Amino acid sequence: RCSCSPSASHALYRLTMAALAAALATAVSAYNNGMGERPPMGWQTWCSVGECGEDHCFDGQIRAMADTLVLSGMKDLGYDWVVLDDCWHPTRDNATAELVPYPRFFPDGMKPVIDYVHSLGLKFGLYTSVGDRTCHGGWSPGSFGHYERDARTFAAWGVDYVKIDYCGSHDSVEGHRNMSRALNATGRPMSYMLCRGPYQQQDHWGYAPGIAQGWRATGDHHDNFASVRQQVEAVRGKASWSGPFGWAYLDMMMTGGQGCKDQCVGPESDQGHCNWTKPEHCPGMSEEEYRTEASLYVVVSSPLMVGTDIRLMTPIMKELLLNKEAIAINQDYKAVPGDAMPSCHGSSQEAWVRRLSNGDSAVALTNWGNHTASLAVCLDAIGWTHGETAGARNVWARQSLGTFSRRFEAKVRAHDTLLLLLSRTGAAGSPENKVAVAM
Repeated sequence: RCSCSPSASHALYRLTMAALAAALATAVSAYNNGMGERPPMGWQTWCSVGECGEDHCFDGQIRAMADTLVLSGMKDLGYDWVVLDDCWHPTRDNATAELVPYPRFFPDGMKPVIDYVHSLGLKFGLYTSVGDRTCHGGWSPGSFGHYERDARTFAAWGVDYVKIDYCGSHDSVEGHRNMSRALNATGRPMSYMLCRGPYQQQDHWGYAPGIAQGWRATGDHHDNFASVRQQVEAVRGKASWSGPFGWAYLDMMMTGGQGCKDQCVGPESDQGHCNWTKPEHCPGMSEEEYRTEASLYVVVSSPLMVGTDIRLMTPIMKELLLNKEAIAINQDYKAVPGDAMPSCHGSSQEAWVRRLSNGDSAVALTNWGNHTASLAVCLDAIGWTHGETAGARNVWARQSLGTFSRRFEAKVRAHDTLLLLLSRTGAAGSPENKVAVAM
């Protein structure tokens, strides 16, 4: 797990249309090992049982979550990853130095669990660190000094995705490169996902696109609204720095709320005990705030990794995670990820906008304030190229809002986001009636 301090706040600036045009023309060309053409979607362990940071995981829990991805229909929507974070607490075998999952959590080892996940048509990922210790308390070994050995172990188990942290002694850029080479040398395609490192402060994400299929843009995401803003600000002005086979990603989604404190007893170390059999949520945000989180993750084309318990799907989780239209926006890998720009010329308001490959535009109008506000988007300000009219659709409500000319305005509740899909008028399915407000 990334145990990182929040990165310095990005200075607020707005992406000009000229800069956006340049971004469209210079989308990133990333290292391609066959994995990661689209942003990955799935479930990850971090905040699903107990509060964020407990992060224990168990054989039965992983199987249950895999079952849920299939039975809930999430797999059919594209959520096909099951990823273990810093929760499986391995040791090293005294004779072979190979990683061994903590026996109380995985009594039969890791391979039977991975085989079960694969039997459901899902893919499996797990966590290590580039240094000699992982981040969760520092009691689990990292991969330093064992890059080739660990890569061979992961390949033998059937791992499809390796998330690598930057903790312990001997953390280094060269370690990131060495693990990438070691994974490739196994001959098994595996997504390689960097959790943090010096690339986060470097132009165009530095060395990351040359060695990995994904990289975290900033520090850990927590179940609060300030953290949502920190996550999205980390990719402001960097739309062209991501694309097929190389995605900057925001940390796991908190949709529906983290687990609850009473689910775990004892120390946070591997001596602690967590009851994973009863799913719970203890939300740290409102439904409006979760809607903002999901809207911005969708528009910037971040991987959609859900870090909460999907076995208990609350109404807001169903609204946000099972929406085919939002998923289609996020997964449009041929389009440059969205970025911020002035929503109307001369206005202090902004929108996060993504031009989709079919000519439509996804527009997120976020009310960061504490009171309901009128927010607007003007077609000329966002570079709309289909004339002076557009059809509008409220993505989350799955509701056509009609045709508007030049300017669309809506009242948006505090901390909420209106996610619009703008389409050419007269296109199939486009609304025909004019509207004034959306919410």
